[in-house]
Amino acid sequence: MNRIVLIIIIVLLALAACVNTTPEGSSTDPVIESVTLNYSQTNKSLFISADVFDPQGLETIDSVVFYLYQRDSLDSSDEELFLKSYLFDLGPPLDIINQDGVFSYLLDSTALAGNDGYYRVSVQAYDEDGNSSSIEEREELVAPNSPPELFAIELPSTFEKGDTLIFKIRVTDPQGADDIGSVTYSVLRPDDQYITSTWFFLSDDGLASGNWGDEIANDGIYTVQQPSNKNSELQGDFIFYFVSEDIHGAVSDTLKKIITNPGVHLLTPNWADTLRPYQTYKITWESAYINRVTIQYTTNANSSSPSYETVTTEFSAKGFYDWTIPYENSANCNLKIFDADKPSRYDISDNNFTIKP
Repeated sequence: MNRIVLIIIIVLLALAACVNTTPEGSSTDPVIESVTLNYSQTNKSLFISADVFDPQGLETIDSVVFYLYQRDSLDSSDEELFLKSYLFDLGPPLDIINQDGVFSYLLDSTALAGNDGYYRVSVQAYDEDGNSSSIEEREELVAPNSPPELFAIELPSTFEKGDTLIFKIRVTDPQGADDIGSVTYSVLRPDDQYITSTWFFLSDDGLASGNWGDEIANDGIYTVQQPSNKNSELQGDFIFYFVSEDIHGAVSDTLKKIITNPGVHLLTPNWADTLRPYQTYKITWESAYINRVTIQYTTNANSSSPSYETVTTEFSAKGFYDWTIPYENSANCNLKIFDADKPSRYDISDNNFTIKP
């Protein structure tokens, strides 16, 4: 009796082993859930990967085959087989993480050896039973990194002291907008001082109310609003230099813009001197982009509304005037010099001086 029971059990086990345990209607084919083909400008390498799933388990995957084709241009119909090989899930150096279901292959700079062009990869997975996935494809451009390019949209040619300068520059990059890392600028002042700062950059963030005043985010137009100093003693040519650097370190050509600032700056007198009536005193100034200057003096500079008398009007290029000191007696004297055609461009003595008999 026990022998009969044993035989029955053995027969049942044999039949169970022959039964397909896969649910009816379900697929046993492997599935490629995603394919990546990425060229690294930094490392000059091409990375291929496929995320593979098999209903019967990862261990049943036999191989993941890829074909890598190359052609000269995006629209070219002629392509050649560059490489046929396998994607691996065995960890470095060709793969990243061992046995994670992501099969990879890395072509380094030596393998590519300067073979620029468009690449197409075709990937298919096979399991141990001979089942295969559908074919998945991706394309990628392999080419030397090109720097960004700058195009002036709105750059002022002149400004008055105290104005806010608005700069708008269109920036493009052959590798796409995501390749643009930064757009910055620096300034060479009329006194030959070269000024740069971490705050000297343009933005494409669309925050019109912010310090940079950009209007539309990600439209490729980079903007900055640069206030000027209304009390500056400088006038003349301010040279702005704009550059863009991409995320791989390639730098654009420099966009140069000369912006003129008309004005005049009184050089002497600027100290608390004591002058005598009828002596000759040389008034000196420096100016830029103005034709004539008018010089005035006051003896009540301590007043909230000083009254000025005109001394002379001279051509600005002269740079000096020999002033015969008038007969006055005041410790609150001051000089004012301004553009004869636009009085809002002016300068006054830094300190009051005395005229004393």
